[in-house]
Amino acid sequence: MKVLIPENISDITLKQFQDFVALDKVEGITNREVGIEKLKIFLGFTDEQIEAISITDFNQLSKLIDEALNKPSEFQQRFEMDGIEFGFHPNLDRMTTAEYVDLMNYNSDPETLHKLMAILFRPITNKDAFGNYSIAEYNGTKKYSDLMKEIPLNICDGALFFFINLSIELQNFIQKSMEEEQKREM
Repeated sequence: MKVLIPENISDITLKQFQDFVALDKVEGITNREVGIEKLKIFLGFTDEQIEAISITDFNQLSKLIDEALNKPSEFQQRFEMDGIEFGFHPNLDRMTTAEYVDLMNYNSDPETLHKLMAILFRPITNKDAFGNYSIAEYNGTKKYSDLMKEIPLNICDGALFFFINLSIELQNFIQKSMEEEQKREM
C-alpha cells in the first residue's frame, strides 16, 4: 500500500486542519483515538486499514504528520485554486466596514478560518506588469468560503503569521514612541 504523507503544511488542506482541531472539542476522546482520527483525516485511512498496520508504522505516521503540522511557512500573497487566481487584500487601510466587521467576527477561530480567508483572499480582477493587482469587491464570504476550505494550510498560516508580525511591529513602534516621548518630557 502506498501512502502520501504530508511533508509540510502545504500538503494539508485547511479543512483537514479544521477537522483535526475539532477533535479537541470531543469530550472523553483518548490519545489513541486522536491518533486514529489523525490518520483518517490526513492520510484518508479507513478503520480497517488502521487496524491492519503495525503499531510501529502507526506511531511513525502519526509522528510524520505532527512534524508536517509544525513546520513554519512563509506568507504567500497569491495562489491559484480551481482556475481562479486569488490575491491577499492589497490595501488593508482601505478595507470596507463590512470587511472589517466580518474580519473581527471570524477572528482566527479554527472553525471559521475558511471565512476569514474568504475576506483576506479574493479573485484578482486586474494586475499590471509591476506585480500590483486589485481584487474583487467584497460581497460577504458565502461565495468563496467553501472553496477556501481546500486551500493549502500554508496559505492560511502565512496570512495569520502576517498579522502576528504586524501586531508585534506595531507594539514595538508604540513602545519606542512612548519611550521617546518620556525622554522628551524629562
